Amino acid sequence: MEEVEFHCEPPTNVPTLVMAVGGWVDAGDAATGALRYLVRQLAAAPLATIDPEDFFDFTQVRPVVRLGAAGLLLFRGMEPQRRWRTYATRLLDVAARCGVQRIVSLGAVLEAVPHTRPPRVTGSSTDPAWHAWLEARGMVRRSRYEGPTGLVTVVLDAATHRNLPYLTLRGPAPHYLGGTTNPDVSRALLTAVAHLLDVALDVSPFEAAVRAFRTQCDQAVAKDATIQTYVRQLEHDYDATGDVPRPRREDDFNPEQMMHELEEFLRQERDRGAE
Repeated sequence: MEEVEFHCEPPTNVPTLVMAVGGWVDAGDAATGALRYLVRQLAAAPLATIDPEDFFDFTQVRPVVRLGAAGLLLFRGMEPQRRWRTYATRLLDVAARCGVQRIVSLGAVLEAVPHTRPPRVTGSSTDPAWHAWLEARGMVRRSRYEGPTGLVTVVLDAATHRNLPYLTLRGPAPHYLGGTTNPDVSRALLTAVAHLLDVALDVSPFEAAVRAFRTQCDQAVAKDATIQTYVRQLEHDYDATGDVPRPRREDDFNPEQMMHELEEFLRQERDRGAE
């Protein structure tokens, strides 16, 4: 593992790797934000660093694997510009050396959801017990998505070839907010992973950030009556599903289509106003 530098002798009995990667499945920086908080809460110390030279054109952030409490290995990094399969192999090599037997992947995607409602985290898993856990909570996401992929897909595909079970947790971020940092989705992901892994995790520090986030969003939406109408429509759709999260499929996620629908909605509203 020439590209990996260990900072200490790695343990061999860490059962779970929790990972988040910036890029394709990190809408609002929610997944990497959640992982960053996990690192702080679990006082995770650096275990190994992946040399970015062979994978990135330029980066100021070195991908670091950290060792946390409660038998967790934590990884947060950015998608490399090249050699994705090699990058995934090195990460899984570190995990294998530490005895990892399962992987939890955190992500966030842009969806047609309102910022005024709690994010409903969904997931999928190759592990029967974890799948049952998701199903019991109405959180199963059935994937038939075909289209662009990210590093996470490459890592999980490689994990499958190594017979490593995995679970993905995805939080929905309102697509009309674009890349706005979203602490609400980060908190939802952390709550889900804490319940999944039975880890004591205090997410109360997020409360002030979430209140400020929603206030700022309300103020931005209030500037455009047509956006307000669109958000109310999303609220109606959200509320119609009840309190139990509705199963989602990967092919529900199409950011280009969503943006087109929003633009078309706004155009129609403005046309009506001009009549």
